[in-house]
Amino acid sequence: MSMIKTFFAASMLATLSLAAPAAFAGPTAEEAAQIKADANITVGLNGLVCDFCSIALNKTFKKHEAVAATFVDLDTKSLSIVLKEGANLTDPEVTKLVKKAGYSVTEIARKAG
Repeated sequence: MSMIKTFFAASMLATLSLAAPAAFAGPTAEEAAQIKADANITVGLNGLVCDFCSIALNKTFKKHEAVAATFVDLDTKSLSIVLKEGANLTDPEVTKLVKKAGYSVTEIARKAG
């Protein structure tokens, strides 16, 4: 029985090690640039440290029905949000989602128009 558990654990580790890069893969540089250019809302953030921070924020915001795309820039500590056509996301909603992900807002800027 012990050999079966060892085999199972080893096969799970092998599977996870192969799947991990795809799970954490972010947008390409071109996709990120496009999201930043198209962003309706840019949010300044406190507390960003690593890629896991960006994963948490992206996951939280992409669950919202108004959000089409997001990109977290760790260098500028900002979140770019592209809204679906005709959708709206208020500043209090943005702040609530950022807090839900475990971070805080320093500023919220909206694209004119």
